[in-house]
Amino acid sequence: MWNKIIHIGGWSGGVALLFVLLGASVSSSNRSQLVDVEVHIDFGEGNYFIDQEEVEEVVSDLGYIEDSTLMVDIVPSRIEHVLENNPFIKYAEVYENLNGILSVEVNVRQPILRIFNTNGRSIYLDDQGRFMPLSRKYSSRTPIANGFINSDFTKYIGASIFELPDSLNTPDVLVMADLFKIVQTCRKDKFWKAQFNQFYVNEESEIEIIPRVGDHIILVGNANDIDKKLNKLQKFYEKGLNKTGWNEYKTINLKYASQVVCTKS
Repeated sequence: MWNKIIHIGGWSGGVALLFVLLGASVSSSNRSQLVDVEVHIDFGEGNYFIDQEEVEEVVSDLGYIEDSTLMVDIVPSRIEHVLENNPFIKYAEVYENLNGILSVEVNVRQPILRIFNTNGRSIYLDDQGRFMPLSRKYSSRTPIANGFINSDFTKYIGASIFELPDSLNTPDVLVMADLFKIVQTCRKDKFWKAQFNQFYVNEESEIEIIPRVGDHIILVGNANDIDKKLNKLQKFYEKGLNKTGWNEYKTINLKYASQVVCTKS
């Protein structure tokens, strides 16, 4: 019995000692100074809109100075909030290490389309359907959309195309949502992603695709059943254009459910 009591007492003492040491370690960490800021940036598909110096500048502008600031005085959520207000940053995570190092992890937003309106003003649309500004330091290689787009979407940086104000009641809003769905669908397929680099909005607010290969335009109209439309196009490419040549037709119309309607050059 005494052996059992001694065993339990020893185990309890060990646990208590562990907590004491852990508490002392945390207390010591809290009293330690900020030694370094380690920045890791996920650029996704190679969109270098920000750099390490800009992220470090945010930290220092908030008053967190290396070899001067105590780790206990750092508020990671405050840094995250400021970083995520940057129009080029999708997500930021900040955490402290026990050795006085502050780790900052940043994910850069990924544009999938550059949209030009009729006045020549342009803006990016990212993979979450949100508008992004252009950057003075980096230009992303994305497909473009132009044509009869009258709205100035530069006023809605950071906004989602699915959350635009009711006051912006124009056909352009529906077209933007359709473009987003079409581009996202094309990005999932290596061939379509490589083949399509320009989307044109005609006077009827219908979407046309201008491919890299072939002297023709592809009329899809809108994003309804876009998977089926592209499937029809793929079959037409394989069975039709491979026999007649890629410059045989001026327009390939995919708007109709059961057929592909072509206009010859």
